[in-house]
Amino acid sequence: MAQTYVVKSYKGIVIVICTIAALGGLLFGLDQGFIANSLPTIEGVYHLGTQGGENYAGVLAWGGILGALLSGIFARFLGRKKSLLLAGFLFSALTIISALLPPLAVLTWCRFGLGFAVGVASFIVPLYLSETAPASIRGSMGTLFQFMITIGIFLISLTNVFIARLFTEAHIALPMMFLVIAVFALIMFFGGFLIPESPRWLMLRGRREDAVIVLERTLNSSEEIQSELNEIQETLGATKGKVFTGYFIKILIVGVVLQMFQQLVGINAMIYYAPTIFGYASITGFVGMMTIPVVNMLCTIPAIKWVEKMGRKKLLYLGSAVMLITMLCAGFAFVQMSHVANPGVGIKAMLLISLILYIFGFACSWGPVAWLVCSEIFPMAGREVGMTVTTMVNWTFAGLVMSQALTFMHVHGNASIFFLFAFFCVLSFVFVKFFVPETKGVTLEKIEEDLKNGVPLRKIGM
Repeated sequence: MAQTYVVKSYKGIVIVICTIAALGGLLFGLDQGFIANSLPTIEGVYHLGTQGGENYAGVLAWGGILGALLSGIFARFLGRKKSLLLAGFLFSALTIISALLPPLAVLTWCRFGLGFAVGVASFIVPLYLSETAPASIRGSMGTLFQFMITIGIFLISLTNVFIARLFTEAHIALPMMFLVIAVFALIMFFGGFLIPESPRWLMLRGRREDAVIVLERTLNSSEEIQSELNEIQETLGATKGKVFTGYFIKILIVGVVLQMFQQLVGINAMIYYAPTIFGYASITGFVGMMTIPVVNMLCTIPAIKWVEKMGRKKLLYLGSAVMLITMLCAGFAFVQMSHVANPGVGIKAMLLISLILYIFGFACSWGPVAWLVCSEIFPMAGREVGMTVTTMVNWTFAGLVMSQALTFMHVHGNASIFFLFAFFCVLSFVFVKFFVPETKGVTLEKIEEDLKNGVPLRKIGM
């Protein structure tokens, strides 16, 4: 039977290692947030139109699906570190090519390639963090991924606003916008050479001595190192060659539905199209452009602490409840606006406050926690498969939301999308209640042991 010893002491280098690895999330955010405040500039160069802009935004997700599909292969055979370096290289090369303002077909393929890199990063970073961070801080380190995403969204939104104002000529402004991403991509790429390989992957490949070297860099005592090695080795021996077992399929479904709901509650519609949505309510200027990115970044910070104190499930409950209420309020605000020619300050304030609180609800819960739980729940033998499938699901539903949100609003009315998202918030709450395990402070090996022993999903780790 696997031990349940939890490492509580660690060296400060762990924080540095996890932060560098989480820079993959920063690039994720830079590319995800690029569209919101750059569409007018892109339009000035390429004349895409509404449908073309929506298609250009959405192609990132389709690249992300392919990247996620192949990430399991990369993670297994190249390792976690080399896969991160691959993503960093692609980020750097493709943004530099985009900055040259190539023909639209080439630019679109570059965005598809950036989506591929984002898909790889969105798979590898949570996996690497969960396998490298000690159990006592795994939640906090895991939320770094989402926090970096929000920082990236904020930075690119802010810089795009200022670049567009400083350089009124679109053919000058757009390359500057791309080069901002290129700078951070290069930082991530070269920083990736400084981090060690995941000790669990090294053990999986039979490289025990190398795993010991990594653990000596991160843990404080030989007792902790030996305990960690024993747990990993015992888990490897018990699960070697077994992937598609009954308990794996069961937990895979949990991960799939978690990632599905993370997108169906509507976050990417808000991130990508917030200025457009605010524009429908005549909320324009700096407020319309920067409210969502700022709130998204700031409200992710509490999750870094809360995820270890409150646990995963309580945060998911909180997020679903807050998002449900705020989506209903936002929908009601648009219903009211549809009946008046000039909506008053009160209605606009209701919409603005509702969307701010919605972002708070997502940023401190479903944003980081869905990725975190998916990085924790899969058995080692099937971890790459589980992360591949769940990451692909995330990107598939992200693509659906990104490519259909504005069209849905045009066809069914502006309020409709908010009521639809509210419905999915209700379903997400129910799902968490009955099927999602609490993994706070539990070793990955203990989670796997409970799965194999048939412990009910919601009682795993207890």
